[in-house]
Amino acid sequence: MKKLGLFLLLLISTVAFAQQKEQNEWQNTSCYSKIQFKLKYEGKNGDRHIWKVQFKSSYETVISFNYHISDESGQYEATTHRKVLNPGTVSAEIETYTDSENIFLTVDKVSLSPYPNNFIDCE
Repeated sequence: MKKLGLFLLLLISTVAFAQQKEQNEWQNTSCYSKIQFKLKYEGKNGDRHIWKVQFKSSYETVISFNYHISDESGQYEATTHRKVLNPGTVSAEIETYTDSENIFLTVDKVSLSPYPNNFIDCE
């Protein structure tokens, strides 16, 4: 029984470290290297998992882009949220809920202006 308790404590410590690590590391989006995101797992509320997401821009001009956050990967889903970022700024945290522990983020329709026009191609 002591071995099981020690194993669970070690497992909990590992999960906490992984969550702490993801809070502090910026990751590039898969298509646009100058748009980064940071994920922060906040725990559960009932059966739902709570996440906070932030975006950061390394572009030297104002940008805007669409994004979608989901707990399912697979078919492309329409990106319905739009974000505008000034050069070198970080967005406020965006809270989202998922049914599973997985989270998938899609960024597309990037424009080098605050308006959704003249989209740039994936890098």
